[in-house]
Amino acid sequence: MKPNSLAIKIVQLIFILVLASCGKEEVQKPDSRKITVYCDESIYPIIFPCVQHYDTIGSLVKLTFRKTSAWDAMAKLLSREADAIVIARSYTRYEDSLMKAFNVSPHTRLTLARDALVFYVNKDSPLDTLTDEQIRNFLTDRKYSLKKIYPKLVAEPIFVSNGILSSELVNLNNLVLKNRNLTRPLKIFNSHDSVKNFVKANSNSIGIGYLSHLFAEPDLRALPISFIDSANRYIFPHNVNQPNILRANYPYIVEHYIFVLDKLNDNSMTFARYLFKPGFPQKFFFERGIVPSNAEFRLIEDE
Repeated sequence: MKPNSLAIKIVQLIFILVLASCGKEEVQKPDSRKITVYCDESIYPIIFPCVQHYDTIGSLVKLTFRKTSAWDAMAKLLSREADAIVIARSYTRYEDSLMKAFNVSPHTRLTLARDALVFYVNKDSPLDTLTDEQIRNFLTDRKYSLKKIYPKLVAEPIFVSNGILSSELVNLNNLVLKNRNLTRPLKIFNSHDSVKNFVKANSNSIGIGYLSHLFAEPDLRALPISFIDSANRYIFPHNVNQPNILRANYPYIVEHYIFVLDKLNDNSMTFARYLFKPGFPQKFFFERGIVPSNAEFRLIEDE
């Protein structure tokens, strides 16, 4: 056999093998129209109905939607196991440091709605209001007494929260404690529903959760909180509701985000835009008592 003929046959064989291997990759390639999204369990009740609606609109992007803790959701994003996450907080200092250490750029994110971290009681509680400073002092100084300030309390109140991996505790640290050490023990449950049930049964307890958790809960009420704002103005206690979130008359405003692993992934961005743009999700957020990102409000001041 001539050398040139042998070379041609080898090239032909390689070409056939390449074609065969390409064909195998095509067969084994996962469905490119599927994405996996993890959701912070604390806001799952307001996001899952939007996912159910999304499944009915005929989108070509098929969604695997899973509930988990806020910390685990962020871990899934950072380890590239999630195409997107929906979460009620941003990066923690630990996560931010980890990203810088491994040269990971901040992810694309959209704000879906504004909620509020609330301190709530049952209808029989003697408390009507608290101040930002009182909450912070009580939780960071074991010698500080709320009972002395509010003598109608039968004892020092029990603060109750969702689990240690929850977004509620991250927001408590960032918005309320201002990174001061928590020294007062909290009563911890594994779900916000368990927190609500405990508060309903204990009038000397104060639940820590989101305003959206109190939707259709007539036996629970969020305490108005007075505070000093960023302009050093005293803001007297206001009811916790949509208008006062918009007016910044409440100190602990929480944003709900969708973080996207890859902004060039059209499938992930399709779902993100579905949650973000005017439509069913934004209307649903409004109906659940929080502030959607894409809505027009006209606030009429009382005379």
